[in-house]
Amino acid sequence: MNIWNSLFSLPENDDSDINDEINIPEAINAHIGWKVRLQKFIDGDSSEKLDPMLVCRDDLCTLGEWIHSSATQRFHAIEAFHTLRSSHAQFHYVAAKVITHVQEGDQVGAQALLTGEYAAVSHHVMMQLLQLNKPGMEHE
Repeated sequence: MNIWNSLFSLPENDDSDINDEINIPEAINAHIGWKVRLQKFIDGDSSEKLDPMLVCRDDLCTLGEWIHSSATQRFHAIEAFHTLRSSHAQFHYVAAKVITHVQEGDQVGAQALLTGEYAAVSHHVMMQLLQLNKPGMEHE
């Protein structure tokens, strides 16, 4: 075992796949689902009690739990992972801002965030997930 693998507790011949750790299609669908949830919240068609102080936490969803645990070690040398981590945190921050606008009665501002900044960062998260899902990416 070489020194780097022993330092990071990675097996020397790690042939495992990212999908052994996280289901990429499910993570993408979960983030797509947030747009629907937020739109219903903006429209007043939701009975959900969304708390922006919880929604802004990027470590509570399945993807965030993965990003903040085993993925940090495994993908520490991959730029796409760090971009995903940053984009995912921004995703949660903007989602919380949408909720805050609604709670303050600013549906117009919430809608503008949802179709602008939120849509852009959500797309970026999905693209980074697809990038990490490419075969051999974890070894780059």
